[in-house]
Amino acid sequence: MRTIVMLACAALLAATHGALAQSGSRTIKGMVVDSANQKPLPQAVVYFARTPTGHRTGSDGTFRIPADSGPVVLMIRRWGYVPVLIPVPPAPGDSVSDIGTTAMHPVKTDADRAAVQNIDLMVFPELREFYDRRASFHQGLFFTPDELLRAGGSLFTLIRQKPGFRYICYVDRKGDVDCGQESSRGRTSIMNPNPTSPEQQPCLIHLWSNGLGPQKTLDQVQLDEVLAVEAYRSPGVTPPVFAGSPCAAIMLWMKPTAR
Repeated sequence: MRTIVMLACAALLAATHGALAQSGSRTIKGMVVDSANQKPLPQAVVYFARTPTGHRTGSDGTFRIPADSGPVVLMIRRWGYVPVLIPVPPAPGDSVSDIGTTAMHPVKTDADRAAVQNIDLMVFPELREFYDRRASFHQGLFFTPDELLRAGGSLFTLIRQKPGFRYICYVDRKGDVDCGQESSRGRTSIMNPNPTSPEQQPCLIHLWSNGLGPQKTLDQVQLDEVLAVEAYRSPGVTPPVFAGSPCAAIMLWMKPTAR
């Protein structure tokens, strides 16, 4: 049964690839629970397939969202669970489509992690390169869609707190070099003219993106605009496709822009 549903979702996604849901004339409602204990799952995000923003479930696991009257695919995801794709048939305007209760399976095994990746690639086929490099370049830093969903704060802080990236700097929207809050980074070469470690040398990143949406400097990018991130701390561990980066290389996979 699950295979049939996935095939139906794949066909509907292919037919509407690139189209994003507009403001709706009907309502879709439902409830999301944990498959292991049937408890409601708050803060699960409900998307219309590739839409850049979604609606979160309440403390009782329920949601109500506006939708077009035509057929849509809902993607429900929450950190630590396998995302779910649900095809919803068309319905007249001013109606309510109740999809019932959706049980989400916790991610515990390699098979579960593979299922997450397969759903990501079905909805976002552009992430094929991201997942291929994630499997091949083990010294890279990778944030999947679910890991970014869990994260908070700024994108720069998220990356810089990881080992090997503590001293990265970037050129901001004003053209200045921003190396973060020096006081929270300990003794760096900015304060110490004779650093004792190569990692204490400020590292000016080379920023790449997959070209969706306007090009921005790192301080202009909001975390909720980003679908996935891959970063490499030095040229020695950087894939050839990013050759030429003088220091760290960061690739941003941006969410589709609303149209």
